[in-house]
Amino acid sequence: MIHYRKGEFTHQGVPMDPAAPAFRYGAGFYETILYNGRKPCHLDLHLDRLLHSLRAYGAQYAAIDFEAVILEVVNRNGLEGSPARVNIFYPMESPAHPVVMAAPYEPKPYKAYRLCLCEDRHVSSLNTYKTTNAMFFHLARNKALQRGFDDAVLLDFEDRLLETATGALLFRRGDEFFETESPYRLASTSLWLARTTIQVAPRPIALDALPELEHAYILNALIGMRPVVTIGEVAFVPDEDTCREVSELILEDPAR
Repeated sequence: MIHYRKGEFTHQGVPMDPAAPAFRYGAGFYETILYNGRKPCHLDLHLDRLLHSLRAYGAQYAAIDFEAVILEVVNRNGLEGSPARVNIFYPMESPAHPVVMAAPYEPKPYKAYRLCLCEDRHVSSLNTYKTTNAMFFHLARNKALQRGFDDAVLLDFEDRLLETATGALLFRRGDEFFETESPYRLASTSLWLARTTIQVAPRPIALDALPELEHAYILNALIGMRPVVTIGEVAFVPDEDTCREVSELILEDPAR
């Protein structure tokens, strides 16, 4: 895989100073962006979140022409015209330099998600940022996959839903849509886009309130919005029509 770092496109590894926070603690920030075969989708939203994270933690960082670099990385990896997962990493060093990568991505536009409940808890204000030290989320998803599920729902200490290990959650009852309200979940770009086309109200959602809700959805930058059919032992009715409308926006579908 050819990646970009410090003005170079290379397949060599990324060197790290063993005394730097990136090596010692896995410290850093990142974004995952869909290249839909034509462009990096909603790059401005992802860069806003990424650079806000760096500034919030007082990090000195180098900036580049991200769109031009992404398109060049996509091209050098032979991915032009095909869906790809693009990552921008800022490992914490001084100053921090971006690493841009692209890998093949296979969309699953008709997938419905089965979610289990994560038994562990990880409640922190850092959850509002995409940090490279994401071991908790990585393990939660891996355990879910090992059990035959697609992802894991994360909870706070009061058994209120936060998000999944890889995406935001949205629920519907009748004509009302609800997102999970908490200061301990990621500020989702996909939810932000969903709010531009459907009216969404923030609401704390307790685990024992799930049976009151008719539809559930998972959202992220790669999958768009997809129906959730089970969370634990609670089942939901798939709502493909709403998913289609929001996904076209998130994925910048040419048909839209």
